[in-house]
Amino acid sequence: MAHLIKLEDYISRYQFDLHRYPSQFSRMKKERWYYVKSEWEQARHPSLQVEDEPEEEEAESKGEGIFSQALQRLKGWRRSAVEEDPWEEAPPSNDELPPKSLEQVKQEFLDELYKSQLRWASSSLLEESTLHPRYKADKWLRFFCQHIPDNYFLLYKPVLFMKKAPIELDIMLISPTEIICLTMLEGSELSVFEASSDRFWIEYVDKTRKKRVSPLISLGRMSRVLTTILEEAGLSYPIRKVVLSPSSMIDHKLQGAKLDLIDRRGFDAWHQRLRKHPSPLKHQQMKVTAAILSYCHTVSSETVQEDDEQFIDEQLK
Repeated sequence: MAHLIKLEDYISRYQFDLHRYPSQFSRMKKERWYYVKSEWEQARHPSLQVEDEPEEEEAESKGEGIFSQALQRLKGWRRSAVEEDPWEEAPPSNDELPPKSLEQVKQEFLDELYKSQLRWASSSLLEESTLHPRYKADKWLRFFCQHIPDNYFLLYKPVLFMKKAPIELDIMLISPTEIICLTMLEGSELSVFEASSDRFWIEYVDKTRKKRVSPLISLGRMSRVLTTILEEAGLSYPIRKVVLSPSSMIDHKLQGAKLDLIDRRGFDAWHQRLRKHPSPLKHQQMKVTAAILSYCHTVSSETVQEDDEQFIDEQLK
């Protein structure tokens, strides 16, 4: 799961300690999944025993299922469901549900982690920003969070403050070897986009012809902003520009353009290349990310409530 380090102009705990939180999140994810998977295996095969259980968890495991502990701790990363998502209906009782497959358990686990990622990307220990409910259902934010490995940093529509003015950007993935600037080009399965260097691209769908603002405009703005930040920080890092259209097709008529046009024909292969990036987090990647975060605009309010005390204690462990 990619580290969601910046979301719009929200406060993010990664801004305060970029070296601590990535390793903490990855460690928590690994530990929680161990216990969730172990409990699922024991539920299917009661004779199985959990081996090599960490010592610090032994006392807590007595009298309580590992699966319940893991889910409770996951939910402990955020506020209660009623407080954080009051419009969400209560889930059905476990007694009413059929046995779950490992894939179902894994997806539930990822969904809980996604809520934690949103929490970490909209709060620090002492401040928080108002998270817009659209992000709970944003399929592409969820995709990048859940299906890109944790050696990537994700900035999703960040707002940077440049030359005394906020600038809204699209999507950035910072890998151990490059910055990937992404613009989504969404259409129907029947859409064919005619790519050109003009201000507008043409979308052909259902025998109609529509004008769409060229995604190259957004990519060019992102590239210029990042180049400026890197130059001022004395850093050098490759910048790749990508137009991503997972559902549609792109008719490539650009000459000499230094960018990748990924449509539905190449989306899976592109995704697999990201997933198989072999390198761990690197020092230069951290320096570049910290430089970009230093320009991020933030709107937040100070708030420490009683129900946050346990949450804070758990994060400091």
